[in-house]
Formats: sequence, C-alpha cells, structure tokens
Amino acid sequence: MIVVGSRGRGGFASLLVGSDSLKVAASSPVPVTVVPGGTDRRPTGVVMVAARDSRDEAPLRAAARLAERRGARLEVLSAWVPLQNVGSMATVFSGADLDRIASDQAAATARLVAELRQDFPGLTVTERVARVGSVAEALVTASSGADMIVIGARRRPHSIGSPLGGVTHAVLHHAPCPVVLVPHR
Repeated sequence: MIVVGSRGRGGFASLLVGSDSLKVAASSPVPVTVVPGGTDRRPTGVVMVAARDSRDEAPLRAAARLAERRGARLEVLSAWVPLQNVGSMATVFSGADLDRIASDQAAATARLVAELRQDFPGLTVTERVARVGSVAEALVTASSGADMIVIGARRRPHSIGSPLGGVTHAVLHHAPCPVVLVPHR
C-alpha cells in the first residue's frame, strides 16, 4: 500500500487533493490511501466500503481486513442511481421496474456480504443499499461517519484526461476521512 497526503495550501485549495496525490492514485497497481489534512477527527470505529456487485470484491475484502485489524465495524454501502446510464434517450420505467432494479441491486450486495460474513465470522458487518441522486454525494456524506472509506479504483481505459472516474475524484476531493483506493483486478 502507498499512503499519500492530500496537499492544499489554505482556502479553496485545502479542500482539494494535490496533483501528485492524484497521479499516484490514478496509476498505482497497489492500493493507495489518501489522507486528508485538516482538523483531527474522533475515531468512529467504522470502516466504510462502497460495493455494488462482484466487481467490487477486492475493495470489499480489503475493507474487511482493515476493519478486522482495527477492531472496527464494517459498513457496506451500495449506492446506485436509477437512470445513471441513460444518455440522451430515457426509457420509461414504471414503479415496478424501479422496484425490480432495487431488488436486484439489494440481492447482489447481499450475496457479496454473505460471503464476507462467512470468511470474517468475527467481524460486524452492516449493509445498506440506497437509491440516490448522486453516488459521489452519497459516499462523501456517508464517509463523515467513518474512520476511512474504501472504494474500487475504477480506471478509464482511454488516455484523455484523468483515468479516475468522477465518483472516485469526488470522494478523493471531498471525503473528510482517509480514502483507500483498491485497484480492480
């Protein structure tokens, strides 16, 4: 694991992650922890992880190991936006369609958590599936009650702009606690 600080120089800049920290987070083949500067926070005894489906198994397991080592509780947050991949054409969804999608999302998260509970029997694990307007906002808000947040480092395959996605960028810039980025396998 690589640990870097977020580096701001007061005012608005102190709210942002420095370019060197972003470069390391965007390119590291190993987990990276970005520790924000600022005021000291009281420990909450919570490690939070963002996980939705089997693609998030590596971050989920890394978070479980961190929580176990710290003697903390693990909170799994599965936040999703109903129409996040619609583009310029919107499909009409009925309430039943959205309920089915929500049920499928909850089932995928429950399968991940059930396996985790078997592999980490002494760990207290809670899960929450939330339909939200913004995944980034939901993760940043929830991270205020955690000692750290673990997320998968989903990297874009093209070379234009930052390889980190918008949710990852937002969490790195705005989470009040350390952010652990775990590369997807």
